[in-house]
Amino acid sequence: MTKRIPKIFIIMFFLYDIIFSQPYFFYSVQDPDTSEGKLFYISRLNVANNETEAFPPNQLLAKYVRPVWDPSQSFLAVEIFNYGYRIYDCLNPSIYYENDDLFGINLNEILYLPDNNKLYLFANEYQKILTFNLTTSMIDKEINFTNIIYSSSFIYPRQAAFFSEDSSKIYFLCKENLNSPEQVWTFSIDRDSIIQKKSLSEYNYSNEDGYNLQYGINGRGLIEGYITDLQSQDYSILDLNKGTKTDLINFIGWAQSLFIDIGNYIIVLPEIDIDDLTYLTGTFKFYNYINTKLIKTINLPFGGKILNSNAYPNNIYYVIDIEKPTRQIYTLKMDSIFNVLDLTSLNPSSAIVNSSSFTLTVNGHGFDTLSTVYFNDTAKTTTYISDSVLTAEISATDISIVGSYPVWVTDEWGTSDTLMFTVVPQTPYLSKISPSLALPYDVFAKKSSFNVMVIGNNFTTSSVAYFNGTAKTTTYISDSLITFQLSSGVVGTTEKTVSVWIQNSNQFSDTLLFSVLTTLPNQITPILECVRKNGANSYTAYFGYNNYNSEDVLIPFGTKNNISSQFSSISGSPVNIFLSGSQTNVFSIDFNGQEIFWHLNGTSVSASSKSPPCP
Repeated sequence: MTKRIPKIFIIMFFLYDIIFSQPYFFYSVQDPDTSEGKLFYISRLNVANNETEAFPPNQLLAKYVRPVWDPSQSFLAVEIFNYGYRIYDCLNPSIYYENDDLFGINLNEILYLPDNNKLYLFANEYQKILTFNLTTSMIDKEINFTNIIYSSSFIYPRQAAFFSEDSSKIYFLCKENLNSPEQVWTFSIDRDSIIQKKSLSEYNYSNEDGYNLQYGINGRGLIEGYITDLQSQDYSILDLNKGTKTDLINFIGWAQSLFIDIGNYIIVLPEIDIDDLTYLTGTFKFYNYINTKLIKTINLPFGGKILNSNAYPNNIYYVIDIEKPTRQIYTLKMDSIFNVLDLTSLNPSSAIVNSSSFTLTVNGHGFDTLSTVYFNDTAKTTTYISDSVLTAEISATDISIVGSYPVWVTDEWGTSDTLMFTVVPQTPYLSKISPSLALPYDVFAKKSSFNVMVIGNNFTTSSVAYFNGTAKTTTYISDSLITFQLSSGVVGTTEKTVSVWIQNSNQFSDTLLFSVLTTLPNQITPILECVRKNGANSYTAYFGYNNYNSEDVLIPFGTKNNISSQFSSISGSPVNIFLSGSQTNVFSIDFNGQEIFWHLNGTSVSASSKSPPCP
């Protein structure tokens, strides 16, 4: 045969390191450069991470290209318009094979056997088998058939022909002619020929209009029987290693199907016809082929294709709009999808009270499209992402009260364990502490304590004040004011600066400083306001002060803050916390009219019966 070479163009691509075990989906893409007309090349999609790349490198651009690959993803055959096929080694795509005998055929399926380094090519709607020797790049054998049974067109790569468990044979379903019954044909690897033809009736199949072989692996094939008038299909697993079959699973309506070698599952994929085109509905019906019961239904969006990779035999990948950047990829993991529902984590696991609505991600196992997330006993709008991820819409009302709320998942088959979602108070903010400056305590003075006021916002009854890293007994006054006590021993007798902050659950405020100084930045002066005569030998003196510091100050009672008199009896005591600025009538002292003194940090003021009287 003479090979016809069309006008072709070489496109160069940088080849990244190939991760051979990744699940890949190959498809045709139009080249954006249309100067030479519409030309196409092959791209591959890594369905594990949604990354695409032109593959293989140095491939030919043509008016038409079509990929066919083997289930192990070892070899990729690319049909090129008016050129024939190139067969690429996927592990080393710089190696490719061409043969004139591959021109003019329509390749349907590839099987690769590493033991003899040969490809088994099924072509022309499964009416031809070619044994392609990779060592010699030659066709060792070509066998033609009258008719073979239809194979699924939405499951990639096709596996209507499949190896036996020991890889010594290839099985497929065929007919001697269009009117003869369906037979399982056995192709011997050693003999390179058909060695057996066995009717399905010998495996106890009967009473159907016809049969298809939808999918097979490791010597086990999925047989579909159909009754056309009833639009009824029956499914079973034919184990050709043992010569046995499972009981029939009946489905009303047209569908495609496959089975997973792990577990005992047949998956039925209903179809729908729209404008003379057939699509998958996106529904996955999982049957246990041992007891024939429907055990799970998953509903995904309409119109996708199935990737089933031997590199990931326990996964099914459902891809919608593969050619578009907005493609959707759904991964169904068979080794976890039937697990008992269980939760592993929430993201986020907490929210601030009265914050905006948000989407909660629930991670776990065994989810399906019937799974519903419950938040605090209320079913939430739930979106199925995969068998291990759900999302739920949480409203602002759901998180309007501080507390811990249970989250769980239910579906038709059970209820998961529970994780707790925490609604925490708003983050507290500090604007001031009073006092924030202090003179050291007098070592000879009587021990005492005082209240510290913390002013800010977002305080709650559970707010806790921290002083120098130690939680203090805290009194809630309002959402903008809390107080705590400090003792003279905590303030101490030497200079220091410590931090003060507030904690609301796991929310922490900003930090303000409390400083103990031996010398204040500015003076505080005592003021006598007036003296009131109450009666014979009874007077009341009223005092204020001027605090020239910008901050409130603690001056402990003792040698730097006291009332004294040599001759008068005294009733009352001065203040020890001095607010910034000028403060009048802060405290009063009852005395007998003899002179008394208020000593304050090196300055003093006196009062007696002769002092200015109160108005």
